[in-house]
Amino acid sequence: MHVRRVAVHSAALFLLLTSVAIAQNLAPVPSGTYGGGDILPELTISTRVDEVNLAFTVTDKKGRFITNLQQQDFDIRDNRLAPPAFHFFQQQSNLPLNVALLIDASDSVRYRFRFEQKSASMFLKNIIRAGQDKAMIVAFNSRAHLVHDLTDNAGLLAKEIKRIKPGGDTALYDAIRLACSRLRNSPPGTRRAIIVLSDGVDTASRVLLYDAQDASLRAEVTAFALSTNDLTIDPYPKGEAVLDLLTQPTGGRILAAHDESQVAKAFREVEKTLRNQYALAYQPPEFQPNGKFRAVEILPHKQGLKVQCRRGYYARQEDARNISPGK
Repeated sequence: MHVRRVAVHSAALFLLLTSVAIAQNLAPVPSGTYGGGDILPELTISTRVDEVNLAFTVTDKKGRFITNLQQQDFDIRDNRLAPPAFHFFQQQSNLPLNVALLIDASDSVRYRFRFEQKSASMFLKNIIRAGQDKAMIVAFNSRAHLVHDLTDNAGLLAKEIKRIKPGGDTALYDAIRLACSRLRNSPPGTRRAIIVLSDGVDTASRVLLYDAQDASLRAEVTAFALSTNDLTIDPYPKGEAVLDLLTQPTGGRILAAHDESQVAKAFREVEKTLRNQYALAYQPPEFQPNGKFRAVEILPHKQGLKVQCRRGYYARQEDARNISPGK
């Protein structure tokens, strides 16, 4: 979730005091003064407004994106309760997008690495809008490496991708946690996505699968996995199960990416998904700043529609010493 701060500065405060004085037939506050002829001080009054931001897609039974729905076409449940107020709703959201592209650079991908690099570079050039969106590159083998941090220069990112050399083991979970630590600092209202190109088999991470899952939820990302597994040999290998656990809770999904044509198609599908997202923001009901997980569910009124959205978020944690008794 995000926290917005609403500030009231001295000029607004002067107008407010003057309006109250007129309404009560009192002498208005003299312009530019505050008692005794003193200039109004630089006063800022801040209040905390808790807000949940969600990005999600809606598809029909044939998997086609539905993009013409309105806010009233959905019911939202936050901890099983309806939100008291909505702050924002947008179809086919054009909100800024921050993307982390995680590329498996282990020994196991040597034979296919060149066409993966090409497809990844093309994806970034198509999805990044200069001055609005940003992307970062993380390569992982025996360790996770930040190849380049968030930038809107897709050409630069493409050059960096070409420089990645495969070799070593696979630290997938470390790469996810690294990417989430960067995306977590994205400005409020920014859509966040992780795209993982891997078979899902981790052999070198210092953290666990749970840590990667937890990092994704706390960073509020949508995770997509481009699976390099050959499902004609094994329809549901261990790595596929891992990728499922990493993507489903975030509102993302797995896409087949075993050969060159599948990789290119998978990147196009991710691009299409990101361009057809709804975005909404609401005030959480009966909110407590206790750091606990709150489940979220979006229920379309029309039958046969499927919503892809993250399953929840962590409430902000407020120091108990700053919470008044009874709150």
